[in-house]
Amino acid sequence: MCGITGFLSHRPDARAALPAMTASLAHRGPDADGFHYDGPVGLGHRRLSVIDLAGSRQPLVGADGATALVFNGEIYNFRALRAELVAAGHRFATQGDGEVILAGWREWGRGVLERLRGMFAFALWDRTRQELFLARDHLGVKPLYHAWHDGSLVFGSEMKALLPFPGLPRRVDPDALMLYLECQYIPAPRSVYRDVHKLPPGHWLAVRDGALSTGCYWRPSYVPKHPFALREAVDGLDRELARSVESMLVADVPLGAFVSGGVDSGVIAALATRIAGRPIDTFNLGFTGTDVGSEHVEAATVARHIGARHHCLMLGPDDVLPALDRWVDVFDEPFGDQAALPTMLLAEYARRDVTVVLTGEGADEVFGGYRNYVKRVRGERFTRVLGAPGSPLPWLVRRLPPRIARDRLLKAASEPRERRYATIPNIYESLRRREYFTDRFNELATARIADSAEALYRQCDSPSYLDHLLDIDARLWLPDDLLAKVDRATMAYSLEARVPFLDHEFYGWCARLTPELKIDGSARKVVLKALAERYLPKEIVHRPKQGFMMPLDRWLARELKDDITAALGPRGIGRRGLLRPATIARLLAEHTSGRKNHAMRLWVLLILERWFARYEPDFALG
Repeated sequence: MCGITGFLSHRPDARAALPAMTASLAHRGPDADGFHYDGPVGLGHRRLSVIDLAGSRQPLVGADGATALVFNGEIYNFRALRAELVAAGHRFATQGDGEVILAGWREWGRGVLERLRGMFAFALWDRTRQELFLARDHLGVKPLYHAWHDGSLVFGSEMKALLPFPGLPRRVDPDALMLYLECQYIPAPRSVYRDVHKLPPGHWLAVRDGALSTGCYWRPSYVPKHPFALREAVDGLDRELARSVESMLVADVPLGAFVSGGVDSGVIAALATRIAGRPIDTFNLGFTGTDVGSEHVEAATVARHIGARHHCLMLGPDDVLPALDRWVDVFDEPFGDQAALPTMLLAEYARRDVTVVLTGEGADEVFGGYRNYVKRVRGERFTRVLGAPGSPLPWLVRRLPPRIARDRLLKAASEPRERRYATIPNIYESLRRREYFTDRFNELATARIADSAEALYRQCDSPSYLDHLLDIDARLWLPDDLLAKVDRATMAYSLEARVPFLDHEFYGWCARLTPELKIDGSARKVVLKALAERYLPKEIVHRPKQGFMMPLDRWLARELKDDITAALGPRGIGRRGLLRPATIARLLAEHTSGRKNHAMRLWVLLILERWFARYEPDFALG
């Protein structure tokens, strides 16, 4: 795991910026740095040594000197690819995985993407073609930011790596701010800056002869469906998931697993233990107090059952708050998922013993783990009738007061089927924008998360409504919230996180399971839980889903009351021209008095103002 950055530019001052760009990613790669310059191209790399510790220094340069690569991630099938390339006549100078991308480019060109199995973001310079080629893995496990401005292409693993580049505009994007306030993250391809973009999962981008081009090389297919009954599906899932886990156990450094006390991470840790043939280290963060969601007892039960060496860091809720001071340095654009706080602390704790961890991210989006999916599938039986062509209901709902029209069924019925589901968090809902936000902000920011969801809905090839919901979340919420959270929180402490549920071949196999194997009535993750019964105690398999639940409502009313009051006051968010002053005052008063719980609305504002204070202190809408 590493940090990458670089540019293609004819600016005379570009070369001098690369050391600072690379140094900004030192946390992602504390073991070494490296640079490569060739004509208009500069490539920078920070290395976290995981495979081939003594070799594989980057940037990697081809034997002929005409190609060069900086690469972040892991290619899990690199040994098979290496053997194929050796048979084709290629020679290798290292034992690592990055070199197969270079050789694969020479052998297959862009077709190398179709052969890679792993998590990755890379930039490859081909001097012969005069082309700089960027790519991001299939499901967006690894991040990649880029900016194309005034004939220069700049890229990096994180936003902070782009900012030292000379002449790069830093114009805040009102649409990105609005999307953040709607759903607590900024979906790709947008970033908080108008001129900086995230490369979407499964996409490539290239510059050649002064022209920028991009394309999609992979998206999941949900058809045809496997003809499996439950027992056959469980056997197949056991085989396919074990194959994914085994591929991710390759490392020349200590490896462990995060365990939450639930099914997803528990199955991964159990399979890793079985495949490794020895105990592994497992890590969990537990909380004291009665108003915090903690699963440390259940996590310890899982660890004992699989025979792991378990490590649990117990904290009081007040011990977590100091991590908030690092938030805007770790997440260098507005990001409001409160679970990032405990994830950061867990990563720091685990890094003392291991360099790589397996995690359970992605299982809910693959197997239908959220209660919201059950509600949406049930509700669609009514909304497809109430919102059918010719029905007067959509016309009526659009004329109702926003507080009434925001009812889930009414809101869904008022929209075309493609726009009825957007994403899981709904902080400042779009129907009440005029109530919350200033006229100027509403005038400048017209984007809605439903716009992105609608485009993805149309791309999904399944006739199943559930598959469409899962696909939307796998391509919006998953890469830009959950995976961004895990990547930044772990890499802040030079810890590599691997996600077996998001191997793209495994994901593609699961996508073709019938919906009833995922959700059946009110039962969720049906086939995964059936598999989990083979590896975990039944009381763990069938306990209610919990997750990291911090006491935000209490913090914002007590411990963080002064912070939130200042952040939302006239010297804070109040001077940015985004929210109506009366709205801010009402939210604060209702929350601190206990009349209503506005914890998430206040939290995303606190994080936003901290971001402004750190990066754009003078920002205000004109």
